[in-house]
Amino acid sequence: MKIQKQLQTIISFAGISFAIEEFNNCGLSNIIDNSLGESNLSGYQYSDIIRGWFSVFFSGGDVAENINFHLHDSLACIPGNRVLGPNTLLRGIKKLTTGGEVVKSTSGKEYQFNINHGMNNLNVKSLPLTKQLRKGQFYDFDYDNQIIEHEKYDSKRTYKHNTGYFP
Repeated sequence: MKIQKQLQTIISFAGISFAIEEFNNCGLSNIIDNSLGESNLSGYQYSDIIRGWFSVFFSGGDVAENINFHLHDSLACIPGNRVLGPNTLLRGIKKLTTGGEVVKSTSGKEYQFNINHGMNNLNVKSLPLTKQLRKGQFYDFDYDNQIIEHEKYDSKRTYKHNTGYFP
């Protein structure tokens, strides 16, 4: 076994530094900021907020508070990485929400959709950048409804006779 002396700080979540570097170098930050506009959150852009969430999830976290309790020191060691607090992350995500739109079917039944045009445009622009889609090919973007069952105050009765959300 060879022992090496390292002059750099070694962090427990070292793999996240490569993911953050790729996030910054591929142009994703520019597309996010151009698609979503100004965030007006204490000098942070939407790319900072989305990068912060990626950092949490790719480091094994599942809630915003993990950034303070488990990840802050490791993420702060990455050169050029801006570590946001959990409150800023949550405020940023809340600013990205949109109100629901009610659409009436030909049978007269009303359906509520939450269509976020900015996020949809961001998804379509980022897919070729991240090489998940190729130019010149046809893609059909389809969605399927799924019921998330719960008993919160704003839940609605579903066609399956339970209460829940239809995201």
